[in-house]
Amino acid sequence: MAVRISFLNQKGGVGKSTCSILVGAALQSAGYQVQFEDMDPQGSLAMWVSHVGKLAPLPEGVAPDVIICDTPGRIDVSASSPDPFFRDLISRSDRLVIVAEKSLFSTQASIPMIESVKQFMSPTARAMILFNKVRRRTLVGGQNEEEMGRDLGLPVLKNSLPLAAAYESTQIQGFSVVVSKNRERIFSLALEILR
Repeated sequence: MAVRISFLNQKGGVGKSTCSILVGAALQSAGYQVQFEDMDPQGSLAMWVSHVGKLAPLPEGVAPDVIICDTPGRIDVSASSPDPFFRDLISRSDRLVIVAEKSLFSTQASIPMIESVKQFMSPTARAMILFNKVRRRTLVGGQNEEEMGRDLGLPVLKNSLPLAAAYESTQIQGFSVVVSKNRERIFSLALEILR
């Protein structure tokens, strides 16, 4: 049965689509059968898979090992009765990755999403925080991630992603531009999410 990995946050601009692309492409290049589901009306993931990444869809009859799901930014999770589609997406996901920048504003804006995930996720699912666009040599980037995770109520992935030109370039040049340490970091991240 496929592992569904959903990248979430109601805050736009944190890099959900880019993280979906990077993790999905890394797993596919490692030999996993990957299916991509683009739930974001902007369609960034679907466009990238077919036009930039040129990733072939799974052949008919081949079951995916992993389903990568990109979700919309600006989801209203503050409502007393969240959208049934959104609740269903959370409950069907095996891995729920809340993508956030490592800043006070981004983490605070992520709290409603974290609470919704905790409320609607399956008992067998795992939820985690992925810090993206991290600038380590700054005061903000140097914050203790374990403490931040405790404050937010979810574990933080050990493999955070730095702000890197290679990751941004993937959007227009494909996964082949991610090489060396940047590529190793993505593979480590993908495997950490799957565990």
